[in-house]
Amino acid sequence: MSMITPDHYKLYGFLMSPYSMKMRAYLRYRRIPFQWVTGEAANNVAMTKVEPYMVPVLGYPDGSYVNDSSHLIADLEARYRDRSTTPESEADAFLALLIEDYADEWLVAPFFLYRWESEADQTHNAQWIIYEYFRGNIGHDQFDTMAEMWRKRQTSLLSAVSGKPASYDMVKASLHELLATMENAIRKRPFFFGSRPSSAEFAIFGMLSQLVQDLSANRFMRDQHPFTSRWVGVIDDISDFEGTWEPLCDQPEHLMNSPVYELLKLSGRYHLPMLLANQRASQNQEKVYCFEVAGVPHERRVLPRFLPCLPALQQHYNALSDSTKATLNPALEDAGCLQFLNVKP
Repeated sequence: MSMITPDHYKLYGFLMSPYSMKMRAYLRYRRIPFQWVTGEAANNVAMTKVEPYMVPVLGYPDGSYVNDSSHLIADLEARYRDRSTTPESEADAFLALLIEDYADEWLVAPFFLYRWESEADQTHNAQWIIYEYFRGNIGHDQFDTMAEMWRKRQTSLLSAVSGKPASYDMVKASLHELLATMENAIRKRPFFFGSRPSSAEFAIFGMLSQLVQDLSANRFMRDQHPFTSRWVGVIDDISDFEGTWEPLCDQPEHLMNSPVYELLKLSGRYHLPMLLANQRASQNQEKVYCFEVAGVPHERRVLPRFLPCLPALQQHYNALSDSTKATLNPALEDAGCLQFLNVKP
């Protein structure tokens, strides 16, 4: 007999979707009852119930449907207090939010590049996606056709998501910086703000959940970052974990010597400059934007999905108390983030 009741949520997503995996792990940790729905049914909901098309989609008990993992987490944090992923410290909560956005909006570029750059990866990953779509029915008469269609669709998006080939080395290097930080961090403890996870960990997990299963990325993940690969398997379901928050920003040296500070530097080097350049180009009605990394310019197509990100981060920063800003500003400035956040609306 089914244990799913009308007051349960339904999460429509795919194992090959980083944001779906992020939300599934989050719901599991929060112990919020839900049903996981994948395959063609999930695709149909994403096609007909939300705009723009994107998984995951969360079906609420009242019959409404919402996508965007960050929006969903913020909403569920407001609805349910137990096992919250928002650190109690205002300063730590802001840093978790910033890192979550970095993972969602920057790490998608190297993940997408590794998934779709080589012909071997294209074939492998397109088949895996369609295998899930047809719920394991390899003999479906549309299997090969849809796998090829999906391969062509995704490779056509490479320049929009990951940039031009001239930027590929930079994009890949940014991922390996993140992986080196994670490998060092999780040898000591699995979480950033104590012995319990924040939304930042789930966002990073979502992206890394794809790398550990993709063909080329799987090789270097397991060879070069073995404990990070194992961490991904652990975070997938930590519904049994109990823990406490341990304020990171209570003393400046704690933050400056933490993995969080290293992640802030990655945000200041890659993520925030990209968001600002995308925003300015859109305001100027340009189709392409350019941002610099270590003095080297990189071009990408303007993406509307990025436009709300920087204003939202600036709004959250401006809402912080003066004492919290005073605590955070030295690290944010040194990491190259403050100039992008401390902007009056």
